[in-house]
Amino acid sequence: MVYLDVLLLTNFLTAYLLLLAAGALSGQRAPFARMLAGSALAALSALILFAPEQPYPVQVAYKAATALGITAAAFGWRSRRRLVTAACWYAALNIALAGAVLLVILRTGTRVADTANLTVYLRVSPLLLLALSGACCAAVELGLRLFTRREAPTKTAGLELELCGQPVRLRAALDTGCHLRDPVTCLPVLVVSYPDAKARLPDAVNTFLDQWFAGATRADPPPGTRLRLVPCGTAAEKSLLPGFAVQGIGLITENGVLGLGRSAVVFAPRSFGSTAYEALYGNDFM
Repeated sequence: MVYLDVLLLTNFLTAYLLLLAAGALSGQRAPFARMLAGSALAALSALILFAPEQPYPVQVAYKAATALGITAAAFGWRSRRRLVTAACWYAALNIALAGAVLLVILRTGTRVADTANLTVYLRVSPLLLLALSGACCAAVELGLRLFTRREAPTKTAGLELELCGQPVRLRAALDTGCHLRDPVTCLPVLVVSYPDAKARLPDAVNTFLDQWFAGATRADPPPGTRLRLVPCGTAAEKSLLPGFAVQGIGLITENGVLGLGRSAVVFAPRSFGSTAYEALYGNDFM
C-alpha cells in the first residue's frame, strides 16, 4: 500500500536536500522560495507512480523533463548551460541516492512495494531515506571543502572617477578574461558590479540603473552624463551593459591620483561575489 502523504512529504524533503547539493556542485545558490518551489515540483512528479504504465521512451522523457523542470524552478533558466549542469547533477545525485537505498535493501532484505514508470516506492523508513539524502548532501559539501583550491588573496587597486559631478572611489581587481571596450573610443572600460557598488554611486545613477536592469532600457540617463552601451558576450548569454563616458579614471596612489586615460565605465547586473572589490579591469586597462 502506498501512502500519498508520506510519498509527497518524503519526496519534498529529499528533493530539497538533493537540490542543495546540486546547487553546490554547479556553483549556484537558489533563494529559499525557489528551493521550495523546486522541491514541491519534485514531490508532485512522484505521482507518476499512480499513472498507467507508459512506453519506455515516454518514461525516460518524463524523467528528463521533470529533472529540467525541477532545477529550472529552483535555479532559473536564464543560462541553458547552467540549467543543464544543475539538472545533470540533480539526476546523478538521485541515482547515487537510489544506489545507497538499494544497498540498504540488499543488506536488510527489504522488498520493493510498488514500481511504475521508472518510479519506485520502497518499504523503507522515511527517516532512513531522509538520512541517506542528508548524507549525500553532506558528502558533497565535505568533498567541495576538501578538494576546492584555496585561491590566493586578490590584489586590488583603488580607482577614482566622477559621475554626476560626484567623485566615486572603487576597489578594482584584475580579470584576465575582461576585454570589454568603449564602442566610441575603442579604449578598455572598467566593469563595475552594480549591486556591489550601489552604495558608492550617486542617487541619480542608482535610479537610472535600477530602471535599466528592471527592463526600462529607454529610461533617460542622469543629467550631465553620456550613456554608453557596451556589448558583452559570455558562454551563457549576450547582452548590452549600460555605462557612462567619464572625464577620466584615475589610479589612487600614495602620491595622489594618477590618470589612466580611460574614458568609460559600465555596470554589470550581478554581484562579483567578493567583499574585496566592486570592479574588474583587464590586462590592457592599466
